[in-house]
Amino acid sequence: MSFKSKSNIVSIIAGIALVVAYIIYATGANAPAPEDIKAWAVAILIFVGIGIGVQIVVHIVFHIALAIGVAIKEELKHGNEDSGKTAERIIESEMTEDEYTKIIDLKASRIGSVFAGTGVCAALIALAVGAETVVALHLLFGSSAFASVVNGFARIIMSERGVKR
Repeated sequence: MSFKSKSNIVSIIAGIALVVAYIIYATGANAPAPEDIKAWAVAILIFVGIGIGVQIVVHIVFHIALAIGVAIKEELKHGNEDSGKTAERIIESEMTEDEYTKIIDLKASRIGSVFAGTGVCAALIALAVGAETVVALHLLFGSSAFASVVNGFARIIMSERGVKR
């Protein structure tokens, strides 16, 4: 499995953990009242901020772990001679984006956008039929999170199986 696929799996797990944390918060005793839209909006913004921070930290840790893992593997394979240069070359090749990767990213983003757009439409429909505003907020947050997870799965599938025109 490639570095990018492993990175996407870690991102998916972090995203799912964030959604689970939000669900626990939203169904817990400390959740705001359904009428308090401002409190719900602030809570969602806080969870979005936490999600961005967690993704950044997870990717930094993942890149460090990759560098250490490659360096150790090359050290064991080749000894001290040229293991550093070989490890640097391997890490650089793993992190380089080529046209194939860019195509995968574009196709996965399109798939994720479909789910995010569907969530926006669902939120508008919920408001149109008279549902509470907090339901629309949950639909927006949930569809965005779900779109991110689907985007990650699409990247993994396309990078492992290949992309067709």
